[in-house]
Amino acid sequence: MPNEWVGGILAFGLGVCLAAASYAFARFVLKKHPQRYLSAQVVRQLVTILFVVALFALGEYTPWGRKPLLVGGVLGVTLPMIWFTYRLVRLNEEWYGKGGPKNG
Repeated sequence: MPNEWVGGILAFGLGVCLAAASYAFARFVLKKHPQRYLSAQVVRQLVTILFVVALFALGEYTPWGRKPLLVGGVLGVTLPMIWFTYRLVRLNEEWYGKGGPKNG
């Protein structure tokens, strides 16, 4: 059982690193190329999905198994993104104004 914790913690750490890199990428795109932000979101989502699929596919070849890797990896990506999404929304409001352009 304690051995499974190690795999979950390692996957959680990788997920946090992926979430931080994803945030940095989104911040860069939002700052330099805001018109391409939607495309960047698609790329970020694909990378996250590939990460989870890789954990699933490679999980049986590790000493920890799939379950702790999946749980740790998914939590590692999801929990930090709550904070990072809040930060991105706040940055967008600071840089481009709250509510966007007014229609009619």
